[in-house]
Amino acid sequence: MHKESIQYWHNPILPEVELSRANFKRFQFDSHVHLDYHIGVVSSGCQQYSHRGRAYHLGPGLISALNPDETHNGQSDTSDGYQVHVMSVPYHYVSQISREMRQTEGFFHTPLINDPHLYNAFLTLHLMLTQHQSNLSSLQLETSMLAFTTELFLRHGNVPQQVEDRNNALSQSQIKQVMAMFHDDPGQEFRLETLANNVGLSKFQFLRKFKQSIGMTPHAYLKRVRLEYAKKALIKGGSVADIAHQVGFFDQSHLNKAFKQAYLITPANFQRRVV
Repeated sequence: MHKESIQYWHNPILPEVELSRANFKRFQFDSHVHLDYHIGVVSSGCQQYSHRGRAYHLGPGLISALNPDETHNGQSDTSDGYQVHVMSVPYHYVSQISREMRQTEGFFHTPLINDPHLYNAFLTLHLMLTQHQSNLSSLQLETSMLAFTTELFLRHGNVPQQVEDRNNALSQSQIKQVMAMFHDDPGQEFRLETLANNVGLSKFQFLRKFKQSIGMTPHAYLKRVRLEYAKKALIKGGSVADIAHQVGFFDQSHLNKAFKQAYLITPANFQRRVV
């Protein structure tokens, strides 16, 4: 049984992205529009909404994708109500992606998308941006947001899928420059914009080219680098908590989780076996 409620968030890393989670049972949205791209999913129950004279049913596994200035409404499709998670993405954010992909404007072709992979990716991203998690870096949040938005428009917008080639990769000098930054000071807090600026690229270009070159996102690569340095430090001895901070993890708990996920053993147990 759902209770009428709604919560709003603005993550300081992506302050222009508006996020909300709501439970609705009797509340109905009158016809309205949004200034931004309006992306939403239902995690339980079902929402019904009208768009351009046609009725749509938004249930678990589906994504509602509405362009700016498109009139729609909304209400529960069942007597038990529904829970909905929404993200409003600024027009200029999507426009930047469109320009990078050599398109004039990002535009969803349909207001209802059936894509289980992106449905789960959206819920994961929404949770990352709305929960207070001190162990999430700005690089991770920016990368996740940009990757999700780009993939959403590549699959379901007017941006065509492009064939990747080595021309979309970083040059060897650019790779060396980025790697030097990561390895010289793995404990540093990196921003996607800073990394991109250092090799003369936009954030979008850098993320795409880095992944094409290395096979991982910058955040995933940096996380693994930090874990490798943590292993070396653990072998030399010392406090697990101190080592966590030295290599860029927020605390011992953060290192424990990442280390066990990567190596199937906790840092403390690893240290006991090798020291």
